[in-house]
Amino acid sequence: MDMAPSATMTCDACGRTAPWNPRGACSLACFDQPRPTAEEQHDMIDAAPEALAYFLAIPPGTSTDEDG
Repeated sequence: MDMAPSATMTCDACGRTAPWNPRGACSLACFDQPRPTAEEQHDMIDAAPEALAYFLAIPPGTSTDEDG
């Protein structure tokens, strides 16, 4: 069986090598670290729902609305 190597990245927050993911952080704790500029901080806040779903492995289309 031919196995392709797994893509890796360097975590933006802690510098640890981790499997690649679309968030640039190795964990939710690292994703949630303060950013150096206000613009980057706002971008992180905007991306937070998708990052939370990614790190908690919540499948797309899953409702997290308790009222719905």
